[in-house]
Amino acid sequence: MPPVVLIGGMTQTVASWGGQLRPLSAHREVVAYEARGQGETELDVTDCSPARHVDDFVALVQALGLRVPLDLCGFSFGGRQTLGIAATRPDLIDRIVLSSVSLDRTVMSRLIVDGWIACLRTGDLETLARVSLPETLGAAYLAKNAHLVDAMIKTTVQRNRFDGIRALFEQTLVLPEDSEWHPTRLATQVRCPALVLGGEADRIADPDQIRALANALGAHYEILHRAGHTIPIESPEAWRAAVERFLAEPRGNPLERAFPRDTL
Repeated sequence: MPPVVLIGGMTQTVASWGGQLRPLSAHREVVAYEARGQGETELDVTDCSPARHVDDFVALVQALGLRVPLDLCGFSFGGRQTLGIAATRPDLIDRIVLSSVSLDRTVMSRLIVDGWIACLRTGDLETLARVSLPETLGAAYLAKNAHLVDAMIKTTVQRNRFDGIRALFEQTLVLPEDSEWHPTRLATQVRCPALVLGGEADRIADPDQIRALANALGAHYEILHRAGHTIPIESPEAWRAAVERFLAEPRGNPLERAFPRDTL
């Protein structure tokens, strides 16, 4: 089987995949990496555009000597970059998994994103972390893990650089609808098999927009019960089972595409 490359959300680091790396790598090579602007990267963040992320991914594949075509699995920000890579470098990609990626933004998600950008104007990453945490994690997960909230916020601040996160937000989070990197445009160019996963309680990439992206891709989708935006963390077993099931399907299997399901 081909390698699997994981790309996380904006304020996530390699450590964010800690609960998934060991089980996912039981049967194949798995690579998780921090994109330009994520974590404590020392890469120049003057240009953090979607095009730059595609170039960085190509450089990563070449530097590591990864066997292609490979499978690419992206969450949120990483999912949007996955769309861009699959659309512009189809020679490198076998299949893609997109988690918590919407075809377009709803009024609610636009307001949430506007709030995050306003937080960044304070120059304080902790403010962003405190505001975004209850908007990205589902209510059920927060109720169960309320005692971990302060540690989550501290970890986000410690493992990221403000300049990098600001660059990612400003250059990739809000794109004009006529941008060639907008998901509505990228989805029409993707030809590889795709799986789209979302959370039932996600207010940023709500279930209707998950279904819309899957429809645009001609792809299979699954909506995970009670989960918010961060489905690989909130519903780790269900998320991993869906990913592994999809990636293990033989090429050409009719279940590989256009087989929607709400896991409620």
